[in-house]
Amino acid sequence: MNEWNLFEIILSVLVTAGGATIRMVFTRTDRLERRIATLETRTAVVQERTVEIFHRLERIESKLDQLLTKEKND
Repeated sequence: MNEWNLFEIILSVLVTAGGATIRMVFTRTDRLERRIATLETRTAVVQERTVEIFHRLERIESKLDQLLTKEKND
């Protein structure tokens, strides 16, 4: 009977430790998923701003080209 009590105690300690480990893994995974989602959002914003900057640069370039051709014609 003493052996079963020791076995039950060891088993319950192992099951508790396993459950705690699994919970820790899922908690970390959840945090990492949130961080990845935040990084993806920020990356999308940076990409949008980059596209806007390139469009502005293209407009500036075309205006400069117009000014240069206008000066050549005058």
